[in-house]
Amino acid sequence: MLWLDDLDRFLLPGGLDQGMLSALIEQRVVVMATMRSEVYGNYSERALRGMDADVASVRRLGSRVLNLIEPLILDRQWSETEMGRLRAHLAKPNSDSRLADAADHHGVHGIAEYLAAGPKLLEQFLTTRRQPRGHPRGAALVQAAIDLARAGISTPLPAETLLELSTCYLSAGDASRLQAESPEQALAWATEIQFGVAGMLVATDTSEAWRPFDYLVDAVASAVEATAILDEVWEAAVTHADGGSELLPVGRSAFRFGRLVLAERCFSPLAARGNHIAMHDLGFVQRERRPERTWPSWYRTVSETGTPLQARALGALHEVEGRWGEAAACYERAAGQGDALAMRLRGVIAQRHSQNDEAHEWYVRAAEGGDAVATAFFNEPRIYRPEMGHELGSETWDANTEWDEEDEEPWQMTARTSRILSCNLEILADMAHDELNELGDRPISPNSFGIFFALLPASTWNQPRRWRRRVLRALDDLNEDITLGHSPEPRCAAEELALHFALESASAMTRDQPDLVAEFTQGLPEQQGDYDWGVCSDLLFQDHDVLLLYDPMMQELEHPDNPLNQRMDIGDLRPEGWFEEFGNVSPRDPSRGFAH
Repeated sequence: MLWLDDLDRFLLPGGLDQGMLSALIEQRVVVMATMRSEVYGNYSERALRGMDADVASVRRLGSRVLNLIEPLILDRQWSETEMGRLRAHLAKPNSDSRLADAADHHGVHGIAEYLAAGPKLLEQFLTTRRQPRGHPRGAALVQAAIDLARAGISTPLPAETLLELSTCYLSAGDASRLQAESPEQALAWATEIQFGVAGMLVATDTSEAWRPFDYLVDAVASAVEATAILDEVWEAAVTHADGGSELLPVGRSAFRFGRLVLAERCFSPLAARGNHIAMHDLGFVQRERRPERTWPSWYRTVSETGTPLQARALGALHEVEGRWGEAAACYERAAGQGDALAMRLRGVIAQRHSQNDEAHEWYVRAAEGGDAVATAFFNEPRIYRPEMGHELGSETWDANTEWDEEDEEPWQMTARTSRILSCNLEILADMAHDELNELGDRPISPNSFGIFFALLPASTWNQPRRWRRRVLRALDDLNEDITLGHSPEPRCAAEELALHFALESASAMTRDQPDLVAEFTQGLPEQQGDYDWGVCSDLLFQDHDVLLLYDPMMQELEHPDNPLNQRMDIGDLRPEGWFEEFGNVSPRDPSRGFAH
């Protein structure tokens, strides 16, 4: 195969012509080439008629070659079918992180544009200053646009603003080359469309105003050693916002960067005009800046006239100070206006004070109001226990009984227990597979119905299909343990929760479907300890920490940096950490496939 990228580079005198193409075809060489659509149009008969005679003569040679081929037109934006194939690819384990990043951040550009042009534009931007004939002023223009975007500005940036800021990024070492690069040349370099996609600065609907290419902003912001934003840029961002609504994102960016004085400057004029969101944010800033003023005046105003959001935020600040009564009153005020999250937070206060019945009532109200965490609270897997005298199987093994290690074998599941657990793992996997095909990448909501993924903790509800498929594999991996004659041994958080759901399902089956249990276990001997799912729950797990994800009082515990997480030695229970195998168990084969 012969691949010719940018075919127009070869359609010149002495390059690819009709004779050479025919010879290649006779030798059964497959020739593939790419050409941008606007360049392809330059070889049309209509375009040739409007050209200078000498240029048309050269182009006509290429036109004859193009007349011999069948073009395949590829759109800039991927079709829905192609995007579907991309999602399917990303669902596989160890998929290309660059594709996943492009799928999340490509914005108005196509996936291919983001992948192809983004890294190349970034490379040019980062290296041009070190090149003998580089573009230090052009790079400074681009850096100014990137930092304004990081500061919260998303509207078009006037060239005049960028040129004024660019001087802040120029060093004494750049001086010798600045004379060779005028401001006009710098702007032309920064805005030049490259690779047929875009420039580092992208044109907008506003004349002489630009915005930075998204990839550059993402790359600079996510760099391990991201540069600080200059004071001049912050001032320019405030000036650009001009007292309007863009002050809000600028203020929030300033708060994230620890620029509290600037954040207060941004929020104050909006709050003075009655913007409750700005009042809410200003209260947090004032509390950080002036901790001696426990409750700023803005929050008193918010508590009386604000929205449920502000009343709830005031309750959160009361909680931080340990003012439980005041916090409860604020949450109740917000809950009275239909704020489901406030209902849940009110329940947490009750739970903290061991008022469990009251907490349950608040969680019910929050779940009915659509709060995801409260909804998930009622989905926590648990063991169904049969009524006294209606147990299946023989007398159960007493978990409190100590055995003589010399005379007794350590506990293991009985044959009938293993069979029922295996059947339920298989049933759950089949139903989860059907649910996965229906869900795809769509997020789960409190109103979603499902038998498995919709019952996972709320922190997982926005995970993509590829993540859900790995959780599905946890069911199959545990079942494989049983197939090999072992008790199921969870190796990671995903397998722990999968096993909890399988035990719940198995305990429900032995309680409610004795005939089906008898059918599944036909021919297996009855043994002491059959179907003692409580003992299974006690002994098959190292701990039950993963179930804390369902507890409304334990939200944010999943992060390994959480102080309580560290004190309890829980580890990473964030969705991305669910598949990290425990260090004290034998790992699974990383090359194993997917049964579903």
